[in-house]
Amino acid sequence: MKRWMWWGLALIGAGLALRVVLKFPWQETGAALVGVNLWLLGAGFVVNLFSPLAKAWGWQVLLRPVARARWWTAQEANLVGTAVNIVGVGVSGEAARITLLHQRDGVPVRAGVLSVIAARAVEALGLALFVVVAPTLMRLPATLRGLQIGAALALGSILLMARFQVWARLMPRLPSSIRTWASQLAEMGWGGRLVVPTMFAMVNWIAQWAAYQFTLEAMHIPARPAASFTAMIAVNLGGIVRVTPANVGVMQAAMAGALLAFGVPAERGVAAGFALQAIQVLPILAFGVALVGRSGLKRLLATTEADLAKVG
Repeated sequence: MKRWMWWGLALIGAGLALRVVLKFPWQETGAALVGVNLWLLGAGFVVNLFSPLAKAWGWQVLLRPVARARWWTAQEANLVGTAVNIVGVGVSGEAARITLLHQRDGVPVRAGVLSVIAARAVEALGLALFVVVAPTLMRLPATLRGLQIGAALALGSILLMARFQVWARLMPRLPSSIRTWASQLAEMGWGGRLVVPTMFAMVNWIAQWAAYQFTLEAMHIPARPAASFTAMIAVNLGGIVRVTPANVGVMQAAMAGALLAFGVPAERGVAAGFALQAIQVLPILAFGVALVGRSGLKRLLATTEADLAKVG
């Protein structure tokens, strides 16, 4: 019964999506893309390159206390892993990062897995800090106030736990089966070790924000920085669960929905989403193919958790 119910809901959703697609003003979207300012879009392309650079650098810094990985290896693994994520779904890109680190620099699989978890946590920490600081630079819509308050509370909780060494007190109480993993993960963040990775996370978010702003200006959308910031938050939240390769469709919908609050027509928001995705996705795919080749991407795409267990 439940299966039929899910199939029914899926068919209804597909029908509604098809209706929206058929009635959407695609001609206006195409016209907006044709009229793009290539100089401004190029500026967005250049500034966006700092995002993967900062991500990989922060990841390598997090990894240092538990395993040694060369700076360039971390950069390559991050680019190739992102490329795998673009053409696949799920967490195949994370598996590719860990596999490359192990193959090229002998990083233990456990350390690789924990470093990826820590890197995602630090990215969230950097975003929380960015959301708290952002209102001093711009006037954000009221819909983001709750996010700002939540980010401030999360940051305060993390600082308090670090100040009173909560993790150190909890560690002996954990089951022995996960104590080793937890202690190694905590080792990456003892003392002030999170400061530098968090700064790199901030660089990542600032670079993304600048790329969004340049893209909107390239599409001749007179949007304030608050609009590009809101669009960035919406797209990243909408892409937490990757349901399509490169999140095509999901990104455009999130971008258009966020910009509607700033008076931007949906067709122009969708066009901006396609333009932004081009400068974000195409360079990463090119780098990934250049580093491991197309066949290498296919092999890494097929990497599973079981494969990682065999490697370890």
